Amino acid sequence: MSRISAIKNGIVAVLKADSAVQSLLGKDVHGEYPVYPSYFLPKKKFPCITVEEITDQAEVSGLKDGYDGTKRYQWQHAIVQVDCWSAKGQAERNDVADAVMKCLLKNSVSDALYVQEPSVTVHDELDVQPSLWRKSLRFKVMYVLEV
Repeated sequence: MSRISAIKNGIVAVLKADSAVQSLLGKDVHGEYPVYPSYFLPKKKFPCITVEEITDQAEVSGLKDGYDGTKRYQWQHAIVQVDCWSAKGQAERNDVADAVMKCLLKNSVSDALYVQEPSVTVHDELDVQPSLWRKSLRFKVMYVLEV
């Protein structure tokens, strides 16, 4: 598993463990909190959260890479998108998105040193039945990679 996949799975775990997120989502038919590690949407419980890695790792220039005499470490960044879904409307979608932002900006995510404030985009799908309200939160994640 790549480092960014581990970070994505860490984000899923942090969101599933957060009490504010849990209270907004409830549980799905499998008794799990509906936080899914992919964009794929089969028949899911709504509201739900999907987490997708958008970019793989990329070296960050301008930050000092580390060298301990035997191994070299470099700063890396990636983009992880967290989508907040609702079938009830904007208010529910926004409540879930707010809880996700608070959760990820206050908690450490496995293997990530820094999770940056996200860019936010609304992708409502009102012409499908049932209508879906979706807000995408794109987080830049910083971490150190051994090279």
